Amino acid sequence: MAKKPKTLPGRVFAQFGSIWLTIALLTNLFLLTWLGTLEQVEKGIHQVQAEYFESWWVLAKAGPLKVLLPGGYFTMGLFTVNLVIGGLIRIRKSKATIGVIIGHVGIALMMIGGLVEHATSDYGRIVLHTGEEGGEFQEYEGWEVAIWDADATSGVQEYIIPGAQFTGLDGAALRTFERADLPFDLVLSRFMENCTPKRAASSGAPDAPVVEGMFLSEQAKDPENERNIAGLYVKAINGGAALHEETFLFGIEQFPWVFAAGGKNWAVELRHTVHSMPFRLRLVKFTKDDHPGMSMARAYFSDVIKIDADGSEHPLRIEMNKPLREKGLIVYQSGFGPQDGGLGEPYSVLAVSKNPSDRIPWISVTVIAVGLLWTFLARLLGFLGKERRRALKAAGQSAGSGAETKAA
Repeated sequence: MAKKPKTLPGRVFAQFGSIWLTIALLTNLFLLTWLGTLEQVEKGIHQVQAEYFESWWVLAKAGPLKVLLPGGYFTMGLFTVNLVIGGLIRIRKSKATIGVIIGHVGIALMMIGGLVEHATSDYGRIVLHTGEEGGEFQEYEGWEVAIWDADATSGVQEYIIPGAQFTGLDGAALRTFERADLPFDLVLSRFMENCTPKRAASSGAPDAPVVEGMFLSEQAKDPENERNIAGLYVKAINGGAALHEETFLFGIEQFPWVFAAGGKNWAVELRHTVHSMPFRLRLVKFTKDDHPGMSMARAYFSDVIKIDADGSEHPLRIEMNKPLREKGLIVYQSGFGPQDGGLGEPYSVLAVSKNPSDRIPWISVTVIAVGLLWTFLARLLGFLGKERRRALKAAGQSAGSGAETKAA
């Protein structure tokens, strides 16, 4: 244990590395996990994750009571400070603590990896039918507006409006997006996280503009964010004059909105945020292996061709527990369709994870294991050495006693 500091700043600094703070933080983390798990029944996993673990403070539900607790950001941030100060800075440096220090370094690496993953990772999926090829994956939750030349047949350039620039538009709020290389401006309004198109004639007084007898009706947000279908209203203008009547974009429309401007036809759609992959995948065959006498899948996998940027092709199989790891991406089998004997052509759903810190957990666990092994061997060797010295001492005392007896 490090020496007790004498100055006030030193004592305050020492408290941030104390074992009592560690116990308090671990207790709070246990409460967040326990209460958050219970609340998933009502709110869903994604909403609870955001409220409990992606926050500084949370008003947790404990039965009929509400309890204010430090959230995941606050808890893990302070826990990192506690780990660095108590386990790396203030710990007594000696041969006996080398393994402990190595273990703390491994834990610090794991926490850094979690931070990098949270800040930089993207998660989504790619859906492929047999013979279909794709080089992009869509996020599960995020939305974006894409604009492109509807007449182009190759080398299509897309103009993207990220969701962060329009997801806050509600009520009468408007936002105009301009680009010098486009012959129009887009005015976006009335973004809805979850909505459905309805006919105005059968819905009483619509609460949103009616377009060709239809309007977007806002719905309660689903606890599972993946089930929410977003929508918003859009209008194309040029010099303040409308090029087309205001219309709406719905997140799962099969076809984009197309209008004429500058002698061309332009397409606009609202879609889940799209990310490019450094390779393309072509589905050769999807296989579903059922349990005997049942329609429940025992295993399912996809035989695909991975096409690199240079055109080279590599056949491989992607299974549930055997993902493809390539160039910073992890692609694994997550689903298929149609479900429950539904009609339609079978397709494969591949989940894609873009995580720069994917290998950090493996490295950190290895470092922690080295620290634990070092500590165990050091204690074992110390114990064996102590026992050996005790045995030698006992043997020496026995020999001395025997010599005295013989002399007598």
